[in-house]
Amino acid sequence: MDKTRPFETIDTYISTAFLDILLLGPKSSESAASECYSDNEIKRDQNHREAELLKEPSTNNRPVPAVVETETEYGADVAMGPCCCSKRHVTFVWATLECLFFTGVIFGWVWLTVTLRRDAYFLDLCNVSLSEDISRDLTKNEVLKDSLRKDRPKCRTTTTTVAPGEVEYRLPFNGTQYFCDEQEDRLDLMYVVIIIVRNFLILPVGIFLDKYGTTRTRLLTVLTFVMGTLMMTFSSAAFPWLLIPALSLVSLAGLVLLITNLQVANLFGEHRYTVMATFIGAYHACSVIMTCMKATNDLGVGTQTSFMFLTIAIVPILVSTIAFLPKSRIPWPLPATYGNNHVLNGHGRSKNSRDSRNREDFAAFKNVACSSLFAWSLVWFGILYLGECFYDENFRLVFTRLGVDKEYINTEYLRLYSGLKLLGLAVAPALGYVLDWRRSFNPPRIQHMYRSLMLMVLSCILALLNSLLPLIPSLPFQIAGFVLQIVERVAVLVAVVSFLSHVHFPIEHFGKYIGCHYLVASLSGLVGFAFQYLIHHHMNSNPFYVHLILLVLLVISCGHPINIWYHCRQGLIHDASQSDYGAEITPQEKLVPDLDSPSTA
Repeated sequence: MDKTRPFETIDTYISTAFLDILLLGPKSSESAASECYSDNEIKRDQNHREAELLKEPSTNNRPVPAVVETETEYGADVAMGPCCCSKRHVTFVWATLECLFFTGVIFGWVWLTVTLRRDAYFLDLCNVSLSEDISRDLTKNEVLKDSLRKDRPKCRTTTTTVAPGEVEYRLPFNGTQYFCDEQEDRLDLMYVVIIIVRNFLILPVGIFLDKYGTTRTRLLTVLTFVMGTLMMTFSSAAFPWLLIPALSLVSLAGLVLLITNLQVANLFGEHRYTVMATFIGAYHACSVIMTCMKATNDLGVGTQTSFMFLTIAIVPILVSTIAFLPKSRIPWPLPATYGNNHVLNGHGRSKNSRDSRNREDFAAFKNVACSSLFAWSLVWFGILYLGECFYDENFRLVFTRLGVDKEYINTEYLRLYSGLKLLGLAVAPALGYVLDWRRSFNPPRIQHMYRSLMLMVLSCILALLNSLLPLIPSLPFQIAGFVLQIVERVAVLVAVVSFLSHVHFPIEHFGKYIGCHYLVASLSGLVGFAFQYLIHHHMNSNPFYVHLILLVLLVISCGHPINIWYHCRQGLIHDASQSDYGAEITPQEKLVPDLDSPSTA
């Protein structure tokens, strides 16, 4: 082992050794990365020192320290050599595939319900007990006659015709499948509960991420993912309640993987938001994995077996955790010396300085949480997420009121809506490109906030349209609402991530920021339950007045873009990496653009 390399813990040594073997060897992993930044950073350091001299003329005679921990201009891309481009692009591709296949598994719920109905989950609500009926050798007509009693739910059937040469899935009565409205409602309820539980657990995981870094968080995520998939292998029609903890853990692990992968975008400079948006688009298109499960289920592979094979996903997750991502986090703005081994693994500070920093963390986060920008962001995200939950819970009700058969809704429209989620792969990068677009008359920190503001306004407009479309009794308008819903959901998450990753907020608390927003989202899901109770028990299944309430709430949420516009107009957006959050902004900082930004160079 090289004696010059500082290793503090065994996991740091393993990560670095694995990186040496997998990528470019010991020399490349230590020195090549820093060489890629050197030429660009020498010039940038000179510009930074010139800017400091202009701002503080009284300190011209001070000796310049031997080592200055400067940070790059967050608006500029970093000039990298071939080796670093190779590393960061491989990391980008790997993280994108990880997001596409493992982060948003729960979004394929529509396809999963097909296999769950085949496996007779909650079929007892339809008063059809498969084990008893088969053992008594009842005929199809006898079961239907028994289920049509007035005191029992109405049971419907569908018959699967098996072509010659195809594998027949095991169903009672020669391919006849039983289901009822009560079974569908219970499965829908399971989905809502799973999402609420996942959103609630994001905050403690975010706190863990900020305190212990990326490596430990992703190792915890791998354990969570394995627990969830293994619990799914033990679930069955006799133990359907296992769906809630199993899929809650799987979806929680997926969302945490997305959050930890977002930092990869910090390596791409002026294309940062495009990379972030690409990850988010892949996250929303992750229903492809459930589509594959449904296809294999058609060939006779059980749901439990599919989730057992999904457990193998921990291998690529572990590879990216050890080989590509740092132990703590990829900082933003990117330091001039980033790429050195001790900086990469977050060991640049002494133990005393880290302890002092930890004592200041709570105060810094408290300042952020009490600011009007953050509070309005919580309100805005909670209201828009409430609209999304309300749409999902009343999807069938809207089409039923248009005269569409319930089974046709399940087999055609729900699957069409789930398939259109692949549009996120195209929509998200386009939104990220808009965020990376520049103008020349504002400092970069103001430019980026204005871009986030524009995306939030677009999200509000889409949310208003999606609240009005269900009120129009036209089937083509409802199908058009599918596309608008997908674009809105991608735009909302891209806008939130770009807003919270702005330099105005200390990046050390990014996990807490996301966790607080998803905690509000879980509360919005609970409010959705109250809306459902009003619709089905006091409004005769007519959601018109609830739509009016949502419209009023959406108008209130427009206060968030207005508040951002006010802060940008008054010059109240600053760089938290250069000063303490909440400190008073001088008139020079409000009016003078950054001297080393690309727009003024």
